[in-house]
Amino acid sequence: MQGGSALAGTEAQESGTTLGEQAARGGAVTLASQVARVCIQLVSLTVLARLLDPRDYGYMAMVLAIAGVAELLQDFGLSKAAIQARTLTSGQRDNLFWINSALGVLAGAVVALAAPLIAAAYDEPALEGVARWIAVVFVLSGLVSQFRASLLRGLRFTTVAVVEVLASFTGVCVGIAVAVGTGSYWALVAQQVSVVLVSTVLTIGVAGWRPRLPDRHASVRDQVSYGAHLLGAQIVNFVGMNADTVVVGARFGAVATGLYNRAFQLMMLPVGQLIWPAARVALPVLSRVRHDFGPYVRYVIGGQAVLGHAIVPLLMLLVFLPRPVVEIVLGSRWLDLMPLVSVLAVAGVFQVLTAIPGWIFMSAGATKSQFRLALCTRPFVIVAVLAGSYWGPMGVAVGYTVATAALWPVSLWWAGRAGEVPVRGVAAGAVRVIVAHAVAGAAAGGLAHLVGSPYPWVSIGVGVVAMVLMLCVELALWRALRNDARLLARAGRMLRGRSRDVR
Repeated sequence: MQGGSALAGTEAQESGTTLGEQAARGGAVTLASQVARVCIQLVSLTVLARLLDPRDYGYMAMVLAIAGVAELLQDFGLSKAAIQARTLTSGQRDNLFWINSALGVLAGAVVALAAPLIAAAYDEPALEGVARWIAVVFVLSGLVSQFRASLLRGLRFTTVAVVEVLASFTGVCVGIAVAVGTGSYWALVAQQVSVVLVSTVLTIGVAGWRPRLPDRHASVRDQVSYGAHLLGAQIVNFVGMNADTVVVGARFGAVATGLYNRAFQLMMLPVGQLIWPAARVALPVLSRVRHDFGPYVRYVIGGQAVLGHAIVPLLMLLVFLPRPVVEIVLGSRWLDLMPLVSVLAVAGVFQVLTAIPGWIFMSAGATKSQFRLALCTRPFVIVAVLAGSYWGPMGVAVGYTVATAALWPVSLWWAGRAGEVPVRGVAAGAVRVIVAHAVAGAAAGGLAHLVGSPYPWVSIGVGVVAMVLMLCVELALWRALRNDARLLARAGRMLRGRSRDVR
């Protein structure tokens, strides 16, 4: 499988198949796999929340809020660099594999050695053992990084999706089994390790290539430069995004951190399960049409519309109907999380929109500009979180949300300049998504409150009906929203293979 001097990602292309059709098929597969993974994660959240205590979740969140930066180090942005590159020789791919593997070992070693320091930072001795097991995750992630990048570069989205669903299912089964047996945080550790282990074994098994020894004649300078700047941006963003968890852990302890983490993860269930996989489809596709301005802009605007209209309605339910969602997913003993869930769901809306500037930066090869943006903006998030901490975990959530919302237009403007993309259309589409679904969400919350049912499923059903009816009214009155609906309908036809339209 090593033949040929250039691996341009054409192995997944069928005769007569357009890039738009491949993107649509990739979107269909990604959507289906993410529905499966969301269901799996819901089972995990629902079952484990009834078997474990907030302190158990707090331990895991505390470790990952610090040690998680090692995951960025082991990748070094090189998987994205391999996907984005216009051409990639066999020798370059081999070299990137060995670099990622070495970085994975280094990252794992650093976390293992730093385990006592992490435990001391929070004054929680139990964190030392957790950190050492999490170090194994980073070693495995470094090993598999280029295998996964090769699959995505070849647009083999179905293969990636199947692997991820199997790994998630295995991890949940292992986590629940350990939770039943021990009732402790080791269930979460076992779940994390087993997901990565299964994913690593399966990905290497299906990738269809085996790395050779490093090729000193194959330069990877461009990929390392791209990855270094992306790594810098990712590290700064990671610090900004995890400052809230670190502050809650340091100031309010493991129980408060566990509660905050459950609220945050409930918000991230729709966000994380769709944003990151969508980026896996968007990056290789946008990279290929980067120099064709018209299609590139249409893909960016269309991708934002699909992503926004898919995720934001779910977040608006969390904003306006937190009680029935928390009661169904986590159980009645977690109802104190309702205010946190509502506030953090607003932050989730702007995290969805901020994904689009990230697509522009990476597909345009403008990771240096992305790094500069992170350096200029992320300190604001840290300051906002620290200021909010004087009012407890809720103050931290409000600070994080305000900062996230304020930085979205800055990110979009910056990405537009770096990627030479007119941002007015992108911004207008984003505002349309927010307004349309906020009004529908408010209608859902208002009607559910008027009905006042004590049964959470009834409240959710009433809210969803109200949201759908309000969206129908908005469609009748708002031409631009009808244009979005037509775009979504066209995307749906392409997902079902009924359209040959690549636009």
